[in-house]
Amino acid sequence: MRSKVHIVLVIAVAIFITPSLYAANEVPRDMWLDGMSKLLPEAFCQPEQFFRQCFEVSEETCQQTATSTTRDCIEKLKGEMPEMFDTENGQYWGTQVGACAGSSYSMALLKNFKDTKKCNDPEAWK
Repeated sequence: MRSKVHIVLVIAVAIFITPSLYAANEVPRDMWLDGMSKLLPEAFCQPEQFFRQCFEVSEETCQQTATSTTRDCIEKLKGEMPEMFDTENGQYWGTQVGACAGSSYSMALLKNFKDTKKCNDPEAWK
C-alpha cells in the first residue's frame, strides 16, 4: 500500500525535475547524475511532499536519508544508463532512480511512517 503511494509521487517528481536538468537536446550521463543527485533529495524533502508529510522526520533527517538513498540507487543503476541523456531516457531513468530512492527511503524510515488515511492513499499524492 505505501509503496504505491511513494512510487506515484516519485514518478511525478522525476518527470517534473528531469527536463529541468538540461536545456540542450542531450546532456552527458555524469552531468545528469550530478543534477539528479542534488534535485531528487531536494524535491523529496519539500514540506508539502509525501516524504515529509508522511514520515515523522526533521528536514535534516529527510535530506540525509534522501541523499544517501539517491546516491545508492544511482550507483546501483549507473552501469545500465546511457552515456547521453535526452528528454525521453531522462524521464525513464529519473523514474527508475526515483522509485529506487523512494522505496529505500521508505524502508529506512519505516518506523517513522504516519499511518494515516492520506498517507495510505496514492490518489492524495498525484
